[in-house]
Formats: sequence, structure tokens, C-alpha cells
Amino acid sequence: MLSIGKIFWLILILLAVWYMFKIIEKRKLNSINNKQKNDNINKKGLDAFKCDVCGLWSTGQKCNNKECLGSK
Repeated sequence: MLSIGKIFWLILILLAVWYMFKIIEKRKLNSINNKQKNDNINKKGLDAFKCDVCGLWSTGQKCNNKECLGSK
């Protein structure tokens, strides 16, 4: 039959397993978040704009297309 000692140990084991799963889940979430942060850090942006006249994407202040009327 169940005694107080057996119930105590059963609850203790269940709590230990539950906390172990919580710790594993927290580590998994931290790993995913760190990976996403590292991916965002490694991406470098490029400042560019699309020319309204020719549609070419260029860097700088004016269109780099020599045949474009908007670059003059």
C-alpha cells in the first residue's frame, strides 16, 4: 500500500523531472534566441535607392546608370 514515505518520494521525483524539463526548455529557447541574434548581427545592410526614372537600384546620392535621364 501507499505510505507517507512513498507518496513523499513520488512527489519529489515528479517535481525533479518537471524542473528538469523546464531547464531543458529554457536552454533550448536561449539557444534559439542567441542564434537569431547572431544571424541579425551578421547581416549587413546596404543603403540603396531605386531611381524613379530608370528603376535601377543605386548607392549614393544619384543614379549610377549613365543612360538614365535622372542621373544628370
